[in-house]
Amino acid sequence: RCAAEAVARVHRFTRAVQSRPRTRAHRLTPRAEASTETGGSPEGTMLLLGLTGSIGMGKSAVSSMMTEKLRVPVLDSDAVVHELYSPGGDAVEPVAALFPGVVDPDGGISRPELGKFVLGPDNEAAMAALEAVVHPLVDAARWKFLHDAEAAGETLVVLDIPLLYEKGYENTVDAVVVVSAGSVETQRRRVLARPGMTPEKFEAIAARQVPDAEKRSMADFVIDTGCSLAETEQAVGRLVTELRATGAGRAAVWSRMKAERRG
Repeated sequence: RCAAEAVARVHRFTRAVQSRPRTRAHRLTPRAEASTETGGSPEGTMLLLGLTGSIGMGKSAVSSMMTEKLRVPVLDSDAVVHELYSPGGDAVEPVAALFPGVVDPDGGISRPELGKFVLGPDNEAAMAALEAVVHPLVDAARWKFLHDAEAAGETLVVLDIPLLYEKGYENTVDAVVVVSAGSVETQRRRVLARPGMTPEKFEAIAARQVPDAEKRSMADFVIDTGCSLAETEQAVGRLVTELRATGAGRAAVWSRMKAERRG
């Protein structure tokens, strides 16, 4: 399976598609920073690629390959949230007001303590309240990232969004790549090997995620991490090469976002 083709393309992608300081979460590349005086990309030439995958599928590894080896700017939504929860982060005060006792001794949000309030089927209202606070802050960071990438002349950027399908973010990108290990058994084994993870925690997280098979059926591209690391890296490289060569003609979302913001 892996030797034949580790990137599966869904045919529908051939259709035409419709102030905080910069931090490590934004992952703008040195090449991008060096080109900020070029005047930026023309409208309609910056392709927004959504990167997603269920827990334990290897999405973080693929994200790192893109930014560290292929010099693609990646906005890591999890890293943005981590910063928001860190001491002095914009989410600390409003989240602490909702859930007393979740601030750790350093002044940041304790995720284990927060999880006691928001994880599980009986805590859906609490999760919705948390998301109402955090999501607008993440959206602001996303806008800043995209503006900086355009100014740097980038033609391909990646939005790493763990719950992309679950929260309806597929309409905020030009195409979606799903990272999959190919089996629930592999996923479960990887997740349960993590420190502090329990079967109950895994089931609670998985219950909030669209099943892997369904994600793959909706994706424009699928990266298979059930292969060897070298094969996965080759697959990611082929995908990035193709999108850099042909993606500009499909880019539309960023121009639409700016037009809507101008009103």
